[in-house]
Amino acid sequence: MNSLLATLLSGTGTQFDYTYSLAVETGVIAQSDVDWNALSDWQRSTGGLRMGYKITPTIDLLGSVHWGTQSDSYNYYYDDYDVEYYDNGLSGYDSQVSETVVQLGPKFSWNLKPWFAPYATVQGLMIHNRLQMSDNGSFDEDATTLIDASAMGFGAAGALGLELRIRPIADKTQIFFYGEGGSAGTTALQFAMTDAGAGGTDINIGDLGYGGGYVRVGLGSKF
Repeated sequence: MNSLLATLLSGTGTQFDYTYSLAVETGVIAQSDVDWNALSDWQRSTGGLRMGYKITPTIDLLGSVHWGTQSDSYNYYYDDYDVEYYDNGLSGYDSQVSETVVQLGPKFSWNLKPWFAPYATVQGLMIHNRLQMSDNGSFDEDATTLIDASAMGFGAAGALGLELRIRPIADKTQIFFYGEGGSAGTTALQFAMTDAGAGGTDINIGDLGYGGGYVRVGLGSKF
């Protein structure tokens, strides 16, 4: 096993010459707002694609897009009765937040070995969320929808990472693995029900925030 790993990681002693990279990745940006507790029972990771373009042997421009969904349900059984009236049933709501996360920024690599490269990255963030709440567990066009609103937030992420590279394949492509961790933060995502107020005004229904820990791991190819 050790000899196989050594063979895979060994190279010619020079860096693989590539122009582009493409990777699949997953990760999380910490939720910093207590209001998330009403919308998500536990934070799920997002997943997506990261694209790269080599500017110099040590600097790449990275761009990525992630998608994810956070959800929760709050239901209770009720009894409603009077002298001549009785009713019971299940009531509550279901919530869903659909996330789209876009990032863009440079990556600075220290190519200590052809197969081993610590790096640092600073990236701008744009997050779009669609918040839906329904009282029947469905969010399609037939649902009894209580809320359907969207919002955007902007911020930045900074992280340190490590990239491990496998020996180039026919000098055409190189498989690599990476993981990075740091911190991130965004402006508040402010949600409103459009044209729902008197005179067609918007009704503010609150905001959600991101901030704190930031993690990304991925597998890709340079070519």
